[in-house]
Amino acid sequence: MVLDGRLLMKDILNYLIFEMSYFINILFLILLLFPSSQKDPMYNKQGKPSTWGINTYITKNQESLIAEYTYRIDTIYDVNIFTENLTKESEGDLGEFHLPNYVVITNEEKYIAYEFKDLTKFRQKTSSYTDRTVKAVVFHELTHMYVRQIALLLRNDTLESPVNTAYNNFVIYPSNESSFGATFIEEGVCEYVLYYLDESAPLRDIPVPDNEDELTDPKNKVSNLYYYSVIFLEGFLDKEGLEKGIQILLTNKPPTYQEILKPELFFNRLNKN
Repeated sequence: MVLDGRLLMKDILNYLIFEMSYFINILFLILLLFPSSQKDPMYNKQGKPSTWGINTYITKNQESLIAEYTYRIDTIYDVNIFTENLTKESEGDLGEFHLPNYVVITNEEKYIAYEFKDLTKFRQKTSSYTDRTVKAVVFHELTHMYVRQIALLLRNDTLESPVNTAYNNFVIYPSNESSFGATFIEEGVCEYVLYYLDESAPLRDIPVPDNEDELTDPKNKVSNLYYYSVIFLEGFLDKEGLEKGIQILLTNKPPTYQEILKPELFFNRLNKN
């Protein structure tokens, strides 16, 4: 009787295990076919920042982002950050800065993450320097404001402004070459900050223009103004430091096309001044 009772309990236990296994498999199949509707609204279906999420991130983190920039770079005064769909406002730009005191970043779903540290180590290693996080675009635009802030302080410190006119917001007789050089320098500084703060994948295999046509070709605009410019400035800014380096750059004539193609010409000129 004892033996029969044990066999019966064993049969019952095996039956229960089978039923539970069957139930678990059915439940798993249901979850696959009908995923939970309780999705994180911060992310879209591709797992990237959603428009709602981008707006929310900036609203909640604006002060902390500015505080982090101040702590890691330098004090930046009286800046506000907003979000907007910039599709109709610009040619694919992710952000804009507007004097005197506000930055706008697009809330289009074009970012790979909110912050670079949110990515797994594998994603960080395999992402491209062209991939952008929300925080990276904010820091890029804040650096534009920082450059303008340094320019303003330089102008206020002397009766005659030492800032080269090419870096003014409005030039009566603009030179295409001079304007290109000023933009090249400023965008290079802004991008340098992202790599300095580890908020972007490292630059790899950046094409270097061989001649003026390649440098000014609109098809190469992003590569030249945003990536090659970092390579151009990296050694100089590493040596001088960001604030001093920006001061030196702003108080000298921007590089010519020839000097951009041959960086030693530009930096030899700076050393003579």
